[in-house]
Amino acid sequence: MATAFPVTADEPERLQVLQRYGILAAPVPPDLASIVELATYVCQVPHAVINIISAEDANLIAAVGFEPTVCARGDSMCAVTLVEPAPVFVPDARLDPRFADNPWVSGVSGDIRFYAASQLRTPEGPVLGTLCVFDTEVRHLTASQRGALDKLARMVVDVLDLHRHQRLLHQALQAADAARCELERSNRALQQFAGQVSHDLRNPLTGLLGHAENLIDIAAIGNDPDAAFCTQRVISSAHRMRTMIEDVLSLASAGGRLHLEPVDLNTLAHAVIEDLDSPITAGSARVTVEDLPVVTADPTQLRVLLQNLVNNALKFRKPDRPSRIVITATAHRHGWDIAVIDNGRGIPPQDRQRVMDLFTRLHPDVEGSGIGLATCQRIATAHGGSLRLEETPGGGTTAVLTLPTDSATN
Repeated sequence: MATAFPVTADEPERLQVLQRYGILAAPVPPDLASIVELATYVCQVPHAVINIISAEDANLIAAVGFEPTVCARGDSMCAVTLVEPAPVFVPDARLDPRFADNPWVSGVSGDIRFYAASQLRTPEGPVLGTLCVFDTEVRHLTASQRGALDKLARMVVDVLDLHRHQRLLHQALQAADAARCELERSNRALQQFAGQVSHDLRNPLTGLLGHAENLIDIAAIGNDPDAAFCTQRVISSAHRMRTMIEDVLSLASAGGRLHLEPVDLNTLAHAVIEDLDSPITAGSARVTVEDLPVVTADPTQLRVLLQNLVNNALKFRKPDRPSRIVITATAHRHGWDIAVIDNGRGIPPQDRQRVMDLFTRLHPDVEGSGIGLATCQRIATAHGGSLRLEETPGGGTTAVLTLPTDSATN
């Protein structure tokens, strides 16, 4: 029957650290066999073991001159060494009161005389077990042999640490791969759903707009201003709904599979300005395109991003001054900062990150869905870049798209 064994105050923490290492649940690292062989050679003894002490057992996970086995913790000499503040060196265990009655000394399980052990102390502090050497004859170790045994014990912990981190890295890579697969599946499902919803809603909306426009003509003929006003409200609502559907579809498509190619941002920016000619003209805005680089990107998605940023600058202008928008680019060692600078209403610092969340609208009086900046951020991330909002000197918003070096060319 196993005897009682000593424990220290940090025993619960020690067992938690032991569990995190996962030593007893995983295959034994083959490197440990070489360390115990080296221990017998250095100490000139026939037996050496690496003994991991769990809550109730002593687990011999690597051994020379002794079969790896499991015994009760109370019967293990190493269970005593575990709680000692320093390595233990015993020339004759029969003369040491800590070990004299141990079954491995008394003849019940063995006839150990010489015993020496160094604790396997983790970087966190708790001890996992010991590296011990022993013999059935009385022996002594020199100071250099004692030092070598301590170094080999630290090497055991290094090996266990290495395999622990390899296992954690493998688990992290598996989790990342599973997350990537799930994200790809989710994106495909989102695109399919958005496409289906867009198709299912566009047709009735088109019919609704057609009938409403006919009602406008009928109301004009009947000289009924109330009917004309109500019909116009229906048309405005339908147009807003159609815009929302298109925005959702754009968000679903953003950041999907990229078709990378050289993109002349000068050409792209002027195309965006041409597309936005009506709101630019209506708002008496002036859009300036400075010398822009050629970058490697998905031209369609980059155009969506730039058009959203310029359109936002047009929508959120200050009514007391003409809208001025500048599109510029700055090279740095990580790639390019492409900026859309406006002199509009600006965004308070505490709201600059929040406005890039879906459906966030700071100005309900301005028409929009709250999806545009979320779409821009998703496109930036897909290109390995980022999108941030800053204050324009003198007032306004500066939206900065950072494209990394591996996505940009001079």
